[in-house]
Amino acid sequence: MTPPFTLRQLEIFRSVLETGTISAAAQALHTAQSSVSAAINELEKQVGQQLLIRRKAQGTWPTTAGRQLYRDAVELLKMAEEAARHLEERDGKIRGLISIGIFATLAPYVVPLILTEFRSRHPLIKLEFHEEDHDELITKLHEGIYDVALSYLEPKPPSEELAQQEITTRATHVLMSARHRLAQYEFVTLKDIEQEPLILLGHTPSRDNTLRLLGLEINDPRIAWVTSSIPLTRALVGHGLGVSLLVQPDASVKTADGIELTQVPLHAEKSTAYLGVIWRKPAHHRRPPRRITSLVQFCTEEIGSHIDAIGNDFA
Repeated sequence: MTPPFTLRQLEIFRSVLETGTISAAAQALHTAQSSVSAAINELEKQVGQQLLIRRKAQGTWPTTAGRQLYRDAVELLKMAEEAARHLEERDGKIRGLISIGIFATLAPYVVPLILTEFRSRHPLIKLEFHEEDHDELITKLHEGIYDVALSYLEPKPPSEELAQQEITTRATHVLMSARHRLAQYEFVTLKDIEQEPLILLGHTPSRDNTLRLLGLEINDPRIAWVTSSIPLTRALVGHGLGVSLLVQPDASVKTADGIELTQVPLHAEKSTAYLGVIWRKPAHHRRPPRRITSLVQFCTEEIGSHIDAIGNDFA
């Protein structure tokens, strides 16, 4: 059976939905608006259904049939792109774009290594990076916006459509001023810090893991401040405004304004965090593209040891 559309028509249709207007799609595709309109009209004629609702002042949006075709078109175009790439890669060199979402607080440890080491091994691969909260990473993996995400893992993948691979484990430590009364302890327990004000890093899953470990709700009066970055968290801790529970390593023993810090391991059940890479499984039980498997392998072999080596100055 001959399909009632061409790949070019699907490419134009996808672009219209993703850009929101005929004119924006034409600009993105470097073609004339009349060509885009003609392609959509012909596509609707061939499939026998209206796919787009078009309003001059309001842009375009899909009908129910259009939404379904869009989902299928994304998969079909990816499969076509992969088939073309397989032919190109007969010379053994991996090509293509990898869109990578990274849990925001991990980005400083991960992005430079991928941009230098991984890209030097695969110079024909193009890389895009986006810093996100964990929940946004998972949503955009499902939507196909990201090919791969780097974040802290749950025991099982968030859904059957996603796969994950552990890179390394991180023990939770309590960050405090070097002048703190617990600073010389070999380790601390939850009881040791139960009266301490808490500086809470507000990103999920860091926030949720900390609240779970301490048995707190987000509105607990023990939480002195909620921050959006590790540098601010470290600064508040350094000035004696509380302690913080973190798993991210840091090579600096000082805050940005020069106050000395220390980190003491937390001795508690289920205080280990698992850092890993997550990716969307291809449709129809197909193998992931080589560029994805190559990045997963690189992350497994290189990133864990790189992160584990950071923070030795605290020892």
